Amino acid sequence: MHRSTPRHSLAAALTAGLLLAGCSEPPPPAPEPTGEDLERAWRVAVGEDALDQTIAYIYAMALNSHEVPTVVVEYEDATAAELASSLGEPATEPQPTEAATGAPEEGADEIIDDRYELVLARTMPLAQELDPAGYAELTTPEAGSGLGPAAEPAELIELVETGLAEAELLEPTSAVLRSSLLITSITATSYEVDGTEDSDLDTLAETCSELSIGVTAELPEAGPLLESTYGCLPEEIRTGAEDELLELLITAELDAAVITTSHPGAQEHALISVEDARRAFPQDQYAPVASSRIVDDIPLVVEEISGALDEEALLTLRQLIYGAEGLTSEEAAVYWLVEEGFLAEPEGWG
Repeated sequence: MHRSTPRHSLAAALTAGLLLAGCSEPPPPAPEPTGEDLERAWRVAVGEDALDQTIAYIYAMALNSHEVPTVVVEYEDATAAELASSLGEPATEPQPTEAATGAPEEGADEIIDDRYELVLARTMPLAQELDPAGYAELTTPEAGSGLGPAAEPAELIELVETGLAEAELLEPTSAVLRSSLLITSITATSYEVDGTEDSDLDTLAETCSELSIGVTAELPEAGPLLESTYGCLPEEIRTGAEDELLELLITAELDAAVITTSHPGAQEHALISVEDARRAFPQDQYAPVASSRIVDDIPLVVEEISGALDEEALLTLRQLIYGAEGLTSEEAAVYWLVEEGFLAEPEGWG
């Protein structure tokens, strides 16, 4: 497939960077593990979502450059929450140990754990997987609180940590994944929304019945949530993918759309974000879950990266991989790691 010149140049620079040798601070990008390194490499399980994969590559590339061979493995047969939950359970299947002859040794069965070493999970589905009853309690609003059913991110972390026995939740990203109501500047002027941090959905509660609002399929209960939390009953609710809703919004076929706050189109089209201050919609974080058997060997860089992955970082990453000319997940991961100072610039960079 033909690539544009900027993307081709970046890809060439990244390839050249992988050939760098020697020691520097910060370390240079390291090549993917091969041979014996591949056989002993840690595996980071991740799903099909491009942003999820980009973040998984960020952790993996940082580990590789700190002399911990690591590969990213895309899984198909289970969700990240299911894999991470499984990782938190004891390995129970004994495997026969082979003697030097290749034949099984009598009475030499041992527990061999062949599960992923790391899983890139999100705290909300993981909490729900580990403790359905505890999660249901967290997402039941207290009467009279005025809050919606979304759990506090810190509460989700606590629930996950309690539910993991043979695995550990590493430092979650500082970015909280949340949704907000996006409107155009014209709509903001019409409804006197100033776009400051104090602008939340309460601002539109009285005029909500005039609005046509788009929501994603991932938020099927958006209408009832808006009504129960904010007293907002829109004139119309339309469902679609985020990119589709964004297009309908900027062409004035929708008045507003509930979209993830890190969507690159929000900044590109100078849309106004009306915050979900009462937590009607889910909020969670990315977090690597590590098997207990490797926890003591994990370099500090993993925690440092989680701290650097804030809201601005997620927006940057989504911008890098957005659209037909976007970078691959691997390219975007290296670009971000270099820009943030976790990796040295590859030779020929820029």
